[in-house]
This record gives sequence, C-alpha cells and structure tokens, in this order.
Amino acid sequence: MYDFKGKVALVTGTARKRGIGHTTAVRFAMEGADVVVNDCYQSPERLSEEEKAAGWKGLDSVVEEIEAQGVRGLAITADISDSKSVQNMVSEAIAEFGKIDILIANAGTIQWCPFLDFKEEDWHRDISVNLDGTFYCCQAVAKHMVERGDGGAMVILSSLGGKTSLEKAAAYSASKFGVIGLTQVMAIELAPYNIRVNAVCPGRIVTNMVFADEIWKLSQERGIDMTEAAKIYYGDLTQATPMKRPGSTEEIASAIIFLCSDESSFITGQSINVNGGRLTAH
Repeated sequence: MYDFKGKVALVTGTARKRGIGHTTAVRFAMEGADVVVNDCYQSPERLSEEEKAAGWKGLDSVVEEIEAQGVRGLAITADISDSKSVQNMVSEAIAEFGKIDILIANAGTIQWCPFLDFKEEDWHRDISVNLDGTFYCCQAVAKHMVERGDGGAMVILSSLGGKTSLEKAAAYSASKFGVIGLTQVMAIELAPYNIRVNAVCPGRIVTNMVFADEIWKLSQERGIDMTEAAKIYYGDLTQATPMKRPGSTEEIASAIIFLCSDESSFITGQSINVNGGRLTAH
C-alpha cells in the first residue's frame, strides 16, 4: 500500500471501462489521492457491448468509483490534442483542488493500416493525440509544478510499440517512440525542480483499444474468463510473450503508482517495460 493522502492526481484518457486510465485513476483513489479524470467527449453509441451491458457512463462512472473510496473526484471533458482545451482543463483542476501533484499522460489512440495505405488524416490523428497532446498536458502541468515549487511526478504512457515497431501502426509507433524522447528531455530539465518524469511501456494488455469487446464476447460464448479468452483471441502475440499471457490494466496501474510514489524517489527519465518479458533488450 502507498500513501497518497493530500495529493492530487490528474489522469487523462479515463472514460473506457477496460482502460489503463480508468484503472489507474481508481487505484490512486484507493491509495488516498483526490483524482481529476479526463477524456474527450464519448458518444454513447461508441460504447462497447460490455460497457452498455454494465450501464457504463464513462467519466461519470469513474468519478463514482473514485468517490466511493472516500476521496474527491472531478471529471473534465477536454480534447488533449487542442492546447487551449488542455490549458482550460489544468486551470479548472487547479481551481477545484488548488494544485496538481501527479500527472498521468495516458490518453491515446491508434490507427491500424498498412504503411502504403496510411491516410494523412489518420497519421495526424495519432500524432496529435499521442505526441502533441502529451506535450501540451506535460508542459501545462510542469509550469504549474515549477511555480508551486513543491516538486511532482509525471508518468507518460508509451508502449512496446515505442521501443520496437508494430506492423500496420506507423503513426502510433512513431508517436510512442516520440514520447520516450520527450520523457527523457523533461526528466533532465525538470530534475532541478524535484519533478520526476518516467514512461511506462505496456505490452499486450486487454483494453478497449485492443479488442477487449471481442474478447468479452468470446468469453461469454465459451463460458471462460477474460484472461483465457484473451489468450485465444491474441493467439501468436500471446505465444511471443514469455509469460504466455496478456497483461491486465491493474498490472500497468501498479507500475504507474510505484513510479509516482516515494519508493521511486531516485528514478527519473526511465521507460519501464511492463510486458511479460516480450521485450528485454532496453
């Protein structure tokens, strides 16, 4: 258990039920932090069948789970690919809670397409959310942390695809390689202000971004749990992982929590693999 009482965390990209952002936000609340959650507007039509069956309400559901832990939660709808929206989000969070101690830059998107067929608009969508949006959020929060003079911690979500390229994910891989470089630069420049910046690089995790709804349907059809269904659905990708299974959002959240805690007080500028051993080179 960690102690984040009195801390305020801002977590972006939290609206999906099976998302790293959702799990991480609730974990911070369980550890005592007040939590600001963010996502862009999610149309009810975009909800997965599992989310609809569960009565999922996006950010509102996340805030309910946060406040059930006895801490405060705040939902802010904002498109992080727009710098003005990010500034407004950060200002609103500070106005409500007085500060931001922790930033988890989690929001992201992916377009799957062969490189030769990749459309310009799809390229720009991945770059604008995954790289530009991360930059906007980190810079806005870092300026606040420097002004406060009380340090802070940031964790950026990169990916296995930020260290070794993924087929049919040109823009995604480029953006995730980019945020690792951004992490390293920020860690160096912000260290004098006692602001630590690290990245987490998940392998294959069961999330809404990577076919969780299809896996949920398979689990319902065969009467098996999600982990077993994911092993079947991901197939060769599971076999390429030494631990022979996909990871969970809880396992990624645990790494994030550690990197924001006092237990990691001398760790900054690192890109930590959480991938079941699939990549061990760096």
